[in-house]
Order: sequence, then structure tokens, then C-alpha cells
Amino acid sequence: MIHHYRKFGSVTFLRFFLAYSFVLYLLCAYFLVILPLPDRAEVAKLTTPKVQLIPFSFFRELSKETGFRVSEPATYFPALTSNFTLQFVFNIALLFPFGCFLRYYFRKKPLPAVIFCFCFSLFFELTQLSGLYGIYPRPYRLFDVDDLLCNTLGGMLGYYFTKLLERILPDRDKIDEKSYKKGERVSFTRRFLSFAVDLFFVSIFTGFLDWVLPVSDFWDDFLFAAAYLLYFGVFQWLWKGKSLGKRMTKLCIANRDGSRVVLWRSLLRYGAVCGEAVLFLFISNFLLIQFTVAPAEKQLFYLFLLAGWYLSVIFLFFLETALNRSSRTGRDYLHGWISGTKIQSTVKPQTAS
Repeated sequence: MIHHYRKFGSVTFLRFFLAYSFVLYLLCAYFLVILPLPDRAEVAKLTTPKVQLIPFSFFRELSKETGFRVSEPATYFPALTSNFTLQFVFNIALLFPFGCFLRYYFRKKPLPAVIFCFCFSLFFELTQLSGLYGIYPRPYRLFDVDDLLCNTLGGMLGYYFTKLLERILPDRDKIDEKSYKKGERVSFTRRFLSFAVDLFFVSIFTGFLDWVLPVSDFWDDFLFAAAYLLYFGVFQWLWKGKSLGKRMTKLCIANRDGSRVVLWRSLLRYGAVCGEAVLFLFISNFLLIQFTVAPAEKQLFYLFLLAGWYLSVIFLFFLETALNRSSRTGRDYLHGWISGTKIQSTVKPQTAS
């Protein structure tokens, strides 16, 4: 998600589907190569060869392993359906989808595609040769140069086969244009992801301040608030309205007219956020305390008040989010209105290259 927001400013369903189907394919291909995992003690007893470095040995071994004879048609079908031949075919099929992704999704030229397919296959073979990175005392599967050739061939077959599919697949340029267009707006998910990343760094910054300026537990909340205001109010202003999380998701804080945010507005915005959080916690704690200390006959009343308070806050939050989403003027939450600031996208409208 960070990569997509960083590049396009948005995550469309089709791009999401393509990206995560590619990740799923990588996982499946990897597990097909390493599984099933044998017993470590059994692997230590193996005396079979570790490597096979003679190219095209498949064709030399075909007759011996399957009984195939060119002059005997009756041997053709048993040879084609034997495990020995099917392993050869599946080695070709293993990287077929990889070639499809290289051409359609990553838009690689033929030579880089060949190199990527070969390196991907080499990664699998080295994984086997290393005994699963040293977990096993020796390889439990053969490093076979024929596998490298078959995998690379399969990847290139998938690469060129994709040319036929491009006639029916969604146009990649249009997918990118739609992503860039959608990235001009600021979605709630994008804001939330940016804020989550920033809170992670604020926590690290708070820990650093606590290490430099040890304080009692009573002052921990104040130390966090100070780190929060320094990070969002001052450091973000110095970085032209871009925190680390906003840089990752192509966002920035700006004045309501789109100009660079000024320091006092930046401090006011995030001071207002703190104020909103404190007000919410104060009322919530007050109602919760009243509920716990109230007589039994009044507890139901305070329970309804507490539930009503939470539901009201949730309703107002979603209402504000919906209004912000439908606004074309960069409308923001209450803290944005108070400070005269807004969050805006830094993605530049463009046609994908």
C-alpha cells in the first residue's frame, strides 16, 4: 500500500488485485520448490548427487527413465505421462506466470525479462543447494542446470504469450491514468496509513526524549504530547509540511489556499488535535466514573449517556469523513478548520510512462 500511495497516490481495486496476486504467486512458487520438508536426520544420511551441471541431460535420460523409443509409437503416451516428463513440463510451467507479470504488470523488455527469469530460477536452485539456507546439513533436492533452462524458458513463454492476452486485458496506461487521477484526492485510508506510520516515529522520538530527559511516570503523557507537537508541529513544518508518513504516501500539510503551511498554523492544527483527543478522553472518563460510582438504579442512565457519547463521536467522525471525501475544495476535519490548514496530495497528474 505504501508503494502504491508513494507512486500513484491511490490504491485501485485492479492494481490491488494485480499486486497481491503477484505476491500470492511468489509464495506458491516458493513453497512448491521447498516443500515437503524432509526430516533433518534423513537428509544427513543422503548420498545422492548434489548438483547436475550437464545441460539437456533430460533428453539423454528420457529413454532410460521412461522407456521412450522414437521407433515405437506405443511408448509415446507412457513416456509423456510419466513423472519424469511431467517434472520437466512443470519446471517450464513454474515461471510461466512470472513471465506474464513481467510483461503486463512490470512492463519489462525481452532482455531484462530473460535476466529476471534466470535470476529467479537461480534463486530457487541456490535455495536447494544451500540446504534451505543451512537448515539442513546438505541439499535435499538436486541443483539441476536443466531446471534453470526450463524455468527460464517457461518465463519467456509466459512473456510472449501475454502479448495475445493484452488484447483482452485492461489497458495498462489507462489503469495508471486512473490511479494518478484518483491519487489527486486524499482518501481516509491514505491519511490513516500516513498517521499510523508517523505515530510509530513519534513513539520512537518519545522514547529518545525519555532516555535523554528521564521523567517520572506522571510526566509520560506530557512527554508524549511534547514529542507529538515537536514532530508534527515543528519538524513537519521544517520539511515543508511533509512528515515521514506523509512523504511515504505523497501527502503534505498546506494552508487552506494551497500555499506552504506557516509555523503557527502547523502548531495550532496539531494542538487542536491534542485538544480534541483530551476532550474526548475527559468526557469519556467522566461518564465512566459516574457510571461506576452511581447507585444501581442510575447506572443504566449513565450507561446510555456513555453509549450515546461514543455513538455521537463515531457518527460525527464518519459524517466529517464523508463531507471531506465529497468536497472539491480540500475540506478538512475540525482541527483543519480551526487552523486554516488542509491535507493535500503531492501526486502530480500525469500519464504513466
